[in-house]
Formats: sequence, structure tokens, C-alpha cells
Amino acid sequence: MQSLFRYRELIRNLVLKDLKLKYRDSVLGFLWSLANPLLLILVYSFVFGHILPGGPPNFAYFLMAGILPWNFFAQSLMMSTGSILDNGNLIRKVALPMEVFPVATVLFNLAQYVFALIVFFPMALLFFKVSPAWSWIAFLPVLALHVLFTLGLCFIVSTATVFYRDVRHFTEILLALLFWLTPIVYDIEAVSSSLRTVLYMNPFSYFILAYQDALYRNIFSSLDRLMALISLTLLSLVSGYTLFVVCKARFSEEA
Repeated sequence: MQSLFRYRELIRNLVLKDLKLKYRDSVLGFLWSLANPLLLILVYSFVFGHILPGGPPNFAYFLMAGILPWNFFAQSLMMSTGSILDNGNLIRKVALPMEVFPVATVLFNLAQYVFALIVFFPMALLFFKVSPAWSWIAFLPVLALHVLFTLGLCFIVSTATVFYRDVRHFTEILLALLFWLTPIVYDIEAVSSSLRTVLYMNPFSYFILAYQDALYRNIFSSLDRLMALISLTLLSLVSGYTLFVVCKARFSEEA
């Protein structure tokens, strides 16, 4: 943590560089980052609202509560597969803590997540007719745990990809599977008890359910769910960072 704090300017510059590169010469700028979640919300709202009706009430808002955190999570993991490999030349030439690269990747995607929230929250109030509730204050602690959980997995994925390049393709396939094993486009209460058990085996389901509790159901998550979030976050962060520290001495050789 001391090294990361000492190199905070480098991390900030890496995040700003990626943001500038992504939207350079673009007329709409960061608004393009909203195109993917907005399109998904429109498509799924149409399919499950008109072709296959029966979804939760105010279905578009229900989707928003799940798709935005999912995009942050999925994009962070995919980008982390190249966070060390893509900076191999810099790692071999400059002495710096290599943790800055996965951290910068997560913060870059977090910035895009925040941009999306700035647009979608007013949209929820104006178009989805959503009323603010006290449960919304639970969003920030859930987001903090979500960021740390994602960072731990990014440490694992970025490390594994250095030694096994196929991890990048495996991660892409796994995320496509996990999307449907996470209650994002359907209410978990609407599935059978046996299938619900399978969904609870997916760690990310707990985060999506916590977001839905805070923003959609307007309730505070149970203590059991909160403890599950904290346990998953600690497990991800400790195991991910431990693996990263053990293996990072070989990054300059393998990257």
C-alpha cells in the first residue's frame, strides 16, 4: 500500500492516458461508454418485456441495477489479461511496483462505471419513475467491496496470463457463461430452488443481489449476505495479491 501510495501519480496518469486514448478524436467522447449498457438494456427490455413477458416490474431499471456493475467487472477482468503483458517493455526498463498496472486497469473501468452512473441515475429518476430510498446508501459499501473483489481477481488473471496466454481466451468464454449464471436479466426468486443453488455457487451473484437490494428492492441486504460479500472480497484480494507477489519476480522474463 505504501508503494502504491508513493506511485499514485503514476497510477493516475495511467488511468488518464487510457481514458484519453479510448476517446481520442471521438465526437461523443465518454458517451460511447454508455452505448453498450444502454443497448443491452434496450434489447433485453424488449425481449423480456414484449416477446417473453413475465420479468420483474420496471424491468429496464432492474436491468440497469445489474448490467452496469457487471460491465465494470467483466471489462476489468478482460483488460487485466493484458495489464502486465502489454507493459512488458516498461517493466523491463523501469523499476516500479508492478501492482500499479492491475490497479490502474480497475480504476480505469471504475471511472467509466462512475460516468455511466452519472447518466443513468438521473435517467432512472426521470424516465423509470424511481423514487430515492434510504437503502441507496448501501450502494457505496457494496461498490467498495465490489472494487476490491474485482481487483483481487484481476491480480490472479493478470498473473496467470503472463505464463499461460490462453487465459485471455478462457476468461472471455468464462465471462459469457457467468453472465447467464448471474441474476442480471432475471429475478433469482423466479427460478427453481435447485437452479437457485447453482446460481449461489457463482460468487458474483452475491454482489448483483446486493446491488438489486439497495437500488431496486429498496431494502438493506441481510447480515448473511453482507458477511458473504466481505468473505468473498477478502478471499479474492488476499489470494490474488499473494499469487501476484509470489510470481511477479518472473514477469520481466515472461512478459
